[in-house]
Amino acid sequence: MADASTSFGPSRRHMLAGLLAMPALAATAGASTAQTSRTQWTPQQVQAALKDATGTKLVLLGTAAGPVPGRTREMTSHVMLSNGSAYVLDCGMGVTNQFARTGIPFSALKSIFITHHHADHNIEYGPLLIVAWIQGLPLDVRAFGPPPLKQMTEDFMRAYKQTVDFWAEDFHMKPLTSVNVQEISAAGPVTEDDNVRVSAILAEHPPVTPALAYRFDFKDRAIAFSGDTAPLDAIAKMAAGADILVHETMYVPAMEAFARAQVAAGRPVQFDSFMAHMKASHTPSEDVGRIAQEAGVKTLVLSHLTPAIDGIDDDTWRAPVAKYFKGEIIVGKDLMVV
Repeated sequence: MADASTSFGPSRRHMLAGLLAMPALAATAGASTAQTSRTQWTPQQVQAALKDATGTKLVLLGTAAGPVPGRTREMTSHVMLSNGSAYVLDCGMGVTNQFARTGIPFSALKSIFITHHHADHNIEYGPLLIVAWIQGLPLDVRAFGPPPLKQMTEDFMRAYKQTVDFWAEDFHMKPLTSVNVQEISAAGPVTEDDNVRVSAILAEHPPVTPALAYRFDFKDRAIAFSGDTAPLDAIAKMAAGADILVHETMYVPAMEAFARAQVAAGRPVQFDSFMAHMKASHTPSEDVGRIAQEAGVKTLVLSHLTPAIDGIDDDTWRAPVAKYFKGEIIVGKDLMVV
């Protein structure tokens, strides 16, 4: 791929603006009311699934790729619930409302993990902290992610200090003045508590660096997340033997159709440069299947769906992956419990 600053850079802003046309593209791709309804679980469904659950559960809060508002799917975020403690991975727009819809109390939120600093993964990190604090977030909550997460957190807390102080005075609460942040720049162990051991590796998501993939080893199951990444054998090694691998997924034919539609609409998007960028930093469906098969995971969850439009049915998402992966394949849906 040519250097992003030369071939892709001049049209990057226009390309991102063009992504706002994705909801319209869904209509031309044959989306229907039935298809749209299948992209999400209801709050009643997720709460029922968690109410009497035993063992560790994963909830897909948001399954869409890209910083595009107004879609059926929310931006990327997840929560894992184990032994009454909640662990959030990524904070795309919508994470706070989606967390609330699960019925998990904000007082259960123990740690937040960020894979990388793209808006569809971190834009609601700060708002989640403030709103969750009002709802009972423990003051010893911890956050983990790539630099400059510590500076970002400090800057956000400084910006919202007056808001926090007002509420602390009104509600007679201890203010949220800081967050214990651990920055991660290399592969290795991240943290461990009574419920889980967390490790990370470096993903490949140019031009973002570092970008992280995580593995959570709970007492009863192991859950691995690819984060945003080009195809990497390192992901297979990290996820080896895991019960669940949540992997980003790009369905290339639909992505190419979208890019061509942008060109036809007269937007300053160069098809070859755009697709080169996407292939350099995301994983095509077939490679997702190959990686999951190599890892020997029990269940593969397709998420961070690219493009995140309603007109692609589950069978279409699943088919290219199933050429290589012979285990259980789940097409992720918002609020789905796994």
